[in-house]
Amino acid sequence: MREFELMIDKSLTNGLAPEPMPTNAEFLYQCLGFRCGKGRLESHVTLTNPLPVGLTLYYNWPFPQMITNERYNILVVRDSLIQHWDSVYLVSADHSTVTHIFNIDELTFGVGTMLEIADFGEYIFMTNGVLMLVWNVALGAWTNFTSSASIPMMKTVCNLKGQAVGGGVISAWYDCDETFYTWSNIGSMDFTPDKGNESGYRRCPYGGEIQNVRRLGNAVIGYSSKGITLIQPVPDPATIGFKELSNIGIINQGAVNGSLTNHLYVGEDYILRLVTAEGVKELGYQYYIQQLVGEDIIVSYDPSKQDFYIGNSTKTFLFSPSGLTEVLQHPSTVWRSNKVSYMLPESVDSSLPIITTEPFDMGYAGQKTLAVIESDITVTDSPEAGADYTNNNQVWTTSSYKPLNSQGVVTAPISGNAFKINLRFAEIYNNTRISYIKVRYKMTDLRGMRGVYAPPTSLRGQR
Repeated sequence: MREFELMIDKSLTNGLAPEPMPTNAEFLYQCLGFRCGKGRLESHVTLTNPLPVGLTLYYNWPFPQMITNERYNILVVRDSLIQHWDSVYLVSADHSTVTHIFNIDELTFGVGTMLEIADFGEYIFMTNGVLMLVWNVALGAWTNFTSSASIPMMKTVCNLKGQAVGGGVISAWYDCDETFYTWSNIGSMDFTPDKGNESGYRRCPYGGEIQNVRRLGNAVIGYSSKGITLIQPVPDPATIGFKELSNIGIINQGAVNGSLTNHLYVGEDYILRLVTAEGVKELGYQYYIQQLVGEDIIVSYDPSKQDFYIGNSTKTFLFSPSGLTEVLQHPSTVWRSNKVSYMLPESVDSSLPIITTEPFDMGYAGQKTLAVIESDITVTDSPEAGADYTNNNQVWTTSSYKPLNSQGVVTAPISGNAFKINLRFAEIYNNTRISYIKVRYKMTDLRGMRGVYAPPTSLRGQR
């Protein structure tokens, strides 16, 4: 009987499907332990913890936090089991020295949010909604306070080229509350409103509680529970202007991260969106992000590869410039120092890495029989191949797995109307790459076939 060939390649660079897809779509249904690279799927390189071994860290999600700045590396660890406080540390550039700054005691101050920082070089301002911490340049020491005549207690703050922009006002500050943005005088941490409106405050245009503010180029993006707002300086007179970007708010405070050129955030609808100078782009992936419900979702950013980690304490997705996959580490924080990327926590799940394609039927609804599965995966990774198959497009059955031989080939006689090809690995290494999966099959049910038939040799072109 004549044998046909199907090449599955583009799926391996596109990664997980951003939305429900039709049969023969060029995406993956499952992809654990890998990263979408340029032109191929590659293993996710696990990141490590560079901090001293003797440092005790309590992994109470969504902590620890590591915030790297121009001069300071700030580590925040929450212990809600024994001491019930947030410990703030200063970490040296080489990570060898960790100096304790302050314990934010829950009994004294209450439970704060994640720590937010406005970095002004030598001067640094930090707040978590219950306490403010600053480096006092004149005294050469850290100073903490809970109230100020010129600075409101805020949940979030950032530096916009010498002007502080904050939001989520907790303290009694004029007629503000958690739905207000506020900004300081240029070159000062004085937020006292003035007649020229150089410093002032304004309610979120969508009326949501302010969760986060982050600089993007020459502006700040304000993330509230009900919408996303562009906040930017107006030169004459010197003040702040607002522009509504999206009426879909952020799911929680830590669900955004990025650089000066782009941000990735998780919306209240569990859809990923990318924010750039051009606006807001909806990426999708709701099916996968909804699997993170139950804990705060944290987005971390690795600038070296422009990778975003989106997850909770038990499940994490990785969005690269090429696509989405799932990884075996669950960081609450990722940072880069001295040309090396790190993360905390650094532990790795014991689950087996696996790749599963979206369903395909070769463009014909009749029954087919798989004969051979082939791939260019590194054989030393002990790969096994199998398939999910269905005869009615409703009930799916998983076949047994068989190991690929030294040429990356396995004989796998599996019959069905549609298939999802599976590759499973006992272990993958940092240099693991895979650029294609090839399936050879026979047409075993020709009742619906008329005339000459020659199915395509690739998923491309079938949609």
